[in-house]
Order: sequence, then C-alpha cells, then structure tokens
Amino acid sequence: MPKNRIRSAALGLVWLLLLFGPAGVLAADVLSFRVPEFISATAGQDTMATIQVSVKRGYHVQANPVKNPSLVPIVLDVKPDEMVVPGPPVYPLSKKLRLGGSDEDLAVYDGTFVIRLPLTIVPNALRSRLILSGTLRYQACDDRHCLFPVTLPVKLIILVGR
Repeated sequence: MPKNRIRSAALGLVWLLLLFGPAGVLAADVLSFRVPEFISATAGQDTMATIQVSVKRGYHVQANPVKNPSLVPIVLDVKPDEMVVPGPPVYPLSKKLRLGGSDEDLAVYDGTFVIRLPLTIVPNALRSRLILSGTLRYQACDDRHCLFPVTLPVKLIILVGR
C-alpha cells in the first residue's frame, strides 16, 4: 500500500475517533437536555428558565467553572431579545472526580442536573410569543477518553402577558 494511502487512512481513523470516541459513541448521544414547552412571563418582571440536562451513565461533562482552564466547560449561551434579556446562567454545584493516575480533582457533572437561566422581561414588553435562541456547548468524557466538543442549539419559547 502506498505511503499516501496509509497516511490518509490513519488520518481518517483519527477523525473517526474524535467524532465518535471510544466504541463508536457519538458525542451528541452522550448528553440530552429538555427545556420547558414554554415559559410564562409578565412584562416588567423576572422569571427563570430551567434546562434539565442528562448525561449518559459512564460519562461526565466538565462543570462550569472548570478547575483546569485547558478543559472545555459546559456553557449555556442564550441571546437576548429586545423584550427579554437573559442573565448569566446559574450552574449547579459540581462533583469532584479524580481519574486514575492523576493527582488533580476535576469539577464535573454527571447523571441529571439543572441549569437555571434568569430572564428579565422589559416593562414595556408587548403581549406576545417570543423565541430566544442559543447554544449548549460541552465536552463529554468517560474515565479514559474525551469526545470531541459539541454545540447543540437551544430554543426557549416565552409567552409574555401583561
């Protein structure tokens, strides 16, 4: 087999491992999240959106904030609207995880947890149905491998009343 074909096959294998991780696991299949069907809000008042996140058994995601800045934390980023302004997300308390052969604790989330997102509805908001768009970015890992970071779209429907 010519060297170029071997090199090309090796690069393809590396990309497959980055995308699918160990044993063909897709990074996007390791984490799922659920947002409320809609969020009721009143003009001039604050409310809270809750995003329920579930991580597949045997995996974890890096907490926010991370202890090691070279790791990829989970980040919820929702863009403001002229009538709804999201505040900074409130992440849960992290769990400590020490991997074998390491002397450093990691700050992680596993299982099911909730990220809360404060929302400020402007006082002159019209009665309406608004959609806020954003992303949830994370990197899932097991005890030996980390999968390629993933960014998933997030959509929040806000029903504003007066």
